[in-house]
Amino acid sequence: MAVKSFFIILYILYPALMIAALLLDPSTAGLSARRLGGLAVGTAAYTMLCAQLILTARLPAVERVFGQDRLLRWHGIAALAAVALSFVHAFYIHGGLFTPRLRWGEASLALFTVLTVLAVFFLSEAVTGRWARAARFRKAMQSCTLSRYHAQLLLHNLTALAVVLLYLHAAYRMRQFWTNVPFAVLATVCFLASMGCWVWHLWLRKKYVYRVAEVVRENGAMTTIRLEPEGEPMPYLAGQFAYFRFEDPAVSEEYHPFTMSSSPRETLSITVKALGDWTDHVHEIRPGSRVLVDGPYGRFSPALHQEGPAVLIAGGVGVTPMMGIIHDAYFRGDSGKLLLLWCARDRSELIRGDEWTRLEKEMPGLTICPVLSREKAEGCAHGHLSEAIVEACLARCGIAPGEASFYYCGPEPLRRTVRRILRALRVPDGRYHEERFSL
Repeated sequence: MAVKSFFIILYILYPALMIAALLLDPSTAGLSARRLGGLAVGTAAYTMLCAQLILTARLPAVERVFGQDRLLRWHGIAALAAVALSFVHAFYIHGGLFTPRLRWGEASLALFTVLTVLAVFFLSEAVTGRWARAARFRKAMQSCTLSRYHAQLLLHNLTALAVVLLYLHAAYRMRQFWTNVPFAVLATVCFLASMGCWVWHLWLRKKYVYRVAEVVRENGAMTTIRLEPEGEPMPYLAGQFAYFRFEDPAVSEEYHPFTMSSSPRETLSITVKALGDWTDHVHEIRPGSRVLVDGPYGRFSPALHQEGPAVLIAGGVGVTPMMGIIHDAYFRGDSGKLLLLWCARDRSELIRGDEWTRLEKEMPGLTICPVLSREKAEGCAHGHLSEAIVEACLARCGIAPGEASFYYCGPEPLRRTVRRILRALRVPDGRYHEERFSL
């Protein structure tokens, strides 16, 4: 908790120190309130943009505290805020967006605009989630020329370029940069730290080398890939995720995030659902192919949170981290209460039926409650997840809502339903954990 508080305070305090160093310097005494406001807002935008490269660098010290999925969500929000502040800065300083001549600052602002448009269109559902034509266009772009991975990499590198342009803009345009030593030092340290993190992200992060041991087609849409290490295996906790790059002609060689569906005590496995993109060809990957793994990441693991009964709520392929968590409890001989609420459309999506039956028999504390929205079946709840279904399943395994920790992984609409149900059951926010990457 102390480390987390330190990072949060640093994140808030650093731009405040830069603004104070700027405004308290004698060189700014004669400036108008409008110009002072513009300089303060520009300084805040600069530090926030630099922070984006630090947030996305996957630094172990930061990731262990917050979890990479949370950092990425905050990165998306903070990046849009930095762009908005940059526009405010331009209005304050120039009374408009651009000066007659194209300078470093104007080039940065133009680049911010491009970054915003690309991020909103390719990395969020703000546009494509509302207009079918936009969604089709994005899908065509991703399948032909610009995949989600390449869009992320492009945006990351453009952000680094924007940071360089902003630093040059400050050095070239601000007289105070050369006369105000504290401000110049803080601005330079911020610049060097962000660029160092950019270099770390691209070239210095440790990778683990694996080979594909087995490819198992679970059903028509889901495939499990088991990997054997070449050298040092990646240490991870049940429920965590990593980035995988398969060197196989069946798929393009780019990193994709997947949650481990295995326990750390067994062969590392991931279970992938075909979603109409790169994942459609995962089942064609051949045994023996080389795999680079970057991880582990995330805090979606009971090992990192309060002990007690655990309620796992999965939507579709969101069951993958739950598989690893349950397997880990099995290998550890954990006899505590463990409930899996698995939401699917029909029984065809409930993979590994025999394995789940065996685990329920061998683990006295485990209860599995499938919830099918389109099919009625014995032993399964019918309909969409509701407060009544959750209460019935909790009562069935003897878990009180107030004493359990809840873990959710699945699509966004179901996540909103889960949050509403848990609020109705008066589950404290500290006992709810989720894995998601979307804003």
